Amino acid sequence: MRAVLVLALLATAAHAQELRLARIFGDHMVLQQQEPIRIWGWAPPGAAVTVTLTQDAEVAAALGVEPPEPTEEEVTVAYVERDAQGIDTATRESVAGADGRFAVELPPAPASFRPTWIVAASGEAVVAARDVLIGEVWLCAGQSNMGWSNFDRKGLEAPSSMDPGLRYVAWHDSDYKPLDDLRRDQRWQPCTPEAAARFSAVPFLFGRTLHRYLRVPVGVINVARGGTLGQTWCMREELDASDSPIVRQVLADYDAETARWDDPAQQVEILATWERACDDARAAHLVKAEEAAAAGKPEPRLRLPRKPADPRRGHSPPAGLFNATVLPIRELGLRGVLYYQGENNNFMRWTRYEATFPRVVASFRRAFDDPELPFGCVLQPGWGTFGLDPEVAAVAEGYANVRDIQRRALAGDPHGGLIATYPAGNSYIHPGQKVPVAEYASRWALARVYGEPVVHRGNLYERQVVKDGRLLLYFDTDPVVHERWKHVENNAAWQVVPCASQGNAPFEGFTIAGADRRWYPANARHAKVEGVWTIELSSDLVPEPVAARYGWANWPTGNMVGREDLPLPTFRTDDWPLAEGVNYAKEPEQASKQVLDALRQAARVQALDRKLRQAAIDVPRLEGELHKGDANGQLDAKIVRLHAVLDELSGDDWLARRLDPDVAAAVTELRAAVQALEAAASEGD
Repeated sequence: MRAVLVLALLATAAHAQELRLARIFGDHMVLQQQEPIRIWGWAPPGAAVTVTLTQDAEVAAALGVEPPEPTEEEVTVAYVERDAQGIDTATRESVAGADGRFAVELPPAPASFRPTWIVAASGEAVVAARDVLIGEVWLCAGQSNMGWSNFDRKGLEAPSSMDPGLRYVAWHDSDYKPLDDLRRDQRWQPCTPEAAARFSAVPFLFGRTLHRYLRVPVGVINVARGGTLGQTWCMREELDASDSPIVRQVLADYDAETARWDDPAQQVEILATWERACDDARAAHLVKAEEAAAAGKPEPRLRLPRKPADPRRGHSPPAGLFNATVLPIRELGLRGVLYYQGENNNFMRWTRYEATFPRVVASFRRAFDDPELPFGCVLQPGWGTFGLDPEVAAVAEGYANVRDIQRRALAGDPHGGLIATYPAGNSYIHPGQKVPVAEYASRWALARVYGEPVVHRGNLYERQVVKDGRLLLYFDTDPVVHERWKHVENNAAWQVVPCASQGNAPFEGFTIAGADRRWYPANARHAKVEGVWTIELSSDLVPEPVAARYGWANWPTGNMVGREDLPLPTFRTDDWPLAEGVNYAKEPEQASKQVLDALRQAARVQALDRKLRQAAIDVPRLEGELHKGDANGQLDAKIVRLHAVLDELSGDDWLARRLDPDVAAAVTELRAAVQALEAAASEGD
């Protein structure tokens, strides 16, 4: 009997001359159903490798592979598949190339909860992945809100999640060159209450919903890293094709920096310079310490210069995370991508995002060789200052700009999805409301990717019409809602257009502008025009509106929802240029900040002007409503208002000193006239 060497798939040994599977393959993983199954790995160059996929325990045992360890859970869940198809054992052969890489393609297989083995054998060596399931595989990428594990319902959701058919694996890594394989061993985990407590919230809740709804195994791969930029989730070839001056400058600077670290002599000099700086800091500290001791003061803290970081494995460099996390698994069967990133581009980086985000989508589809790969983009939640003046919000609210960039990039993409989440926000950049975010995302996937009859979004803006000083907004409806209420002309507004989430509450979040491009809060209401329901916008201060926006702020005040309380996605009807936000270098950053500061200051002045002008209209209107049909009441109210204005002019010392003598005299005369009017009104009573 020949000796059989069974290697653990995720063992630490990863030498090129040893037989091993690619590190994404491991115990408890999930393979994509109904797609060709590609298996690859490494062996000695020229070695013959046989790869077997089987659900037959006897076949696996004959190949020298032991069954997986039994679960230690006190309570387990067993899946009973009625009329389960299972799969036939399939075997393919390959020869390792000069670089040691081998690859095979196995036939597509149906979803199955039956434990499956992946076995690769070459000579005396055997490697295996055990307890593999076949179902749906999703890749999650982005930054901290995708990687965040804490959420406000974790104490309920994690302990109640015993879903061994849901499998999860997560890692993040970065490199300045594409990697052939993952750098570190990974571990797929079946979902248990203990494991779920460690899973990232959105990927876990998203995968669990798909698993329970579709009733198939689901594998979630999460490669998110906090604080990343859109540029790191792009393929380098996509970035190189950009004609953006900012992107080109960022790439040139990064390449120059990595080239220095690639040169051993320059790397030695970089570190030597740092050591000399540390020595200088220590010497200076010694002098200060002696001076402090002589003066009877505490010894100052020693502060050493930070050690230079190797940019070749930086936190979020151009293409860095894509190189190290996505490209190594690009041959894996995949159903779709869920992407949740953009917060870090809010901070003076949205102009760069204009060029990079569209290439994020293209990069994932190019890497997996699937131009129709579903790409769900989770838009940023609410964050920052709630109720910001629209004039100021229109200038440089980064989240609003990022959402708009994502909206425009995916407009008309039949395989892309925008997932609005701004109601799930607060003043913390990592809001705890992850359950609604995952719900919105899973609704999109079920409806758009799997064709399930699920309402998945609020109404989408389609077009505008200007009529008699009013701006009419027209919307589509979710396909499921449209089918339910397809006789639109016979329906109530609540059935087919966005409504306030609080029932009959005023519509919030709409702004309106004229040709001068100044934004004002809009009065909004439902209006039926030629048998079609619209939302009508108007403003006393915008007699000729030309454009509208909704939810344009870091933390939108918008309260509009479609059916099943799904939020109306933020949008704008104009195509006016966004204010630039750049910080790729010191000088352009300072210039950009100066421009933005000036715009914000002008916007604050405009907001104050608007409030005063609106008050001049609203107060008389309010007086008329309060004293309708009561002339004396209206007269008394206006006299009170005149007194208040005169008191402001004479009671404010600073302002009174600056009144022209003629104006001061006029104020005195006007006060006398008001008093006479008041006396006459009293006699009339």
